[in-house]
Amino acid sequence: MKHWTTFIVNKTYNFRIVLDKFIYWIIKPFNHWELLDEYKEKDILIVGNGPSLKQTDLEKIKMISIGMNKINLLFDKTYWRPTLITCVNGLVLSQNKKFFNSTNIILILPPRALYLGIKKRRNILIINSRESISFRDDISNGIASQGATVTYAALQIAAFLQPKSVNIVGVDHFFKNYTGKSAIEKYDGNDTDHFDPNYFKNSLWGLPDLEGSELAYKHARHYFDSHNIPVIDFTIKGKCQIFKKGNIDDIYN
Repeated sequence: MKHWTTFIVNKTYNFRIVLDKFIYWIIKPFNHWELLDEYKEKDILIVGNGPSLKQTDLEKIKMISIGMNKINLLFDKTYWRPTLITCVNGLVLSQNKKFFNSTNIILILPPRALYLGIKKRRNILIINSRESISFRDDISNGIASQGATVTYAALQIAAFLQPKSVNIVGVDHFFKNYTGKSAIEKYDGNDTDHFDPNYFKNSLWGLPDLEGSELAYKHARHYFDSHNIPVIDFTIKGKCQIFKKGNIDDIYN
């Protein structure tokens, strides 16, 4: 059953778009894009939040890395830390704001983060969400927001870094009881769709859209192919068939 939050989100959509754009143009001069300069023209690792992450030894992968959403729930299990973290979903921003307000890791967030309780600091870059699925490699001027998954945002951030290669782990592309419908619902019990049972345990979450994600991934693949940048998906038993597959052992060390 759809949660009442779905109704509120739908009814306030246009207002929030206008508000986000207004906030972005105010905050834009305070973004420190030079923080990313040292990470350009290197191999990039995109780290998803799927259950396969529990089988992935991130400490063996020596790359500039982009984590997503609640990747910090992994921190008590590993010494590995992502170079950057991005989150574009309002629910997740609210649920994880305590961490976002305390970390020194570079965060790439949408304007709504600011009115959802996250304080602007030097390590936070605010990106303008554009209502398009067209892939963008200059995130300083906006990022496509219609990709159905935060991984699409991470891929655009990777492109901005002008990478030698893009490598993917933890993007399982599979959810139990997948329906394909768009709604906000309460996740009952332990979360078995992510690497930590507490990820959305008894909390609200936006139902996944695998078909929408695949469409976005095709846009990303076209971009990287046209720029001769290899993208390899090393996710253990991952279900996504858009990117070239790789064996996890080949990315270690």
